[in-house]
Amino acid sequence: MTSEVRPDTAVLVRERLSRDADDPDALFTLAALRANDGDLDEALPILDRVLRIDPRYPGAWILKAKLHGMRGEPDAAAAASARAQEMGP
Repeated sequence: MTSEVRPDTAVLVRERLSRDADDPDALFTLAALRANDGDLDEALPILDRVLRIDPRYPGAWILKAKLHGMRGEPDAAAAASARAQEMGP
């Protein structure tokens, strides 16, 4: 049995963004990685860029609501959550 080494997610994201700076999947992943690292000030603008590219991007409004909640911004969190509800499944 051969062990396959999988590239780091951050490396894959950088590669995709080097080919297409507006790749919404790569940008969403980058925002999630930044949020996971605790860098909400960097994650939110990246997420906003995703939503400018595709306002209906799956999960983006939900993540935006969570990030605003983590930052202690209940009004912004509620607005993003309402927008997620408007987008539907």
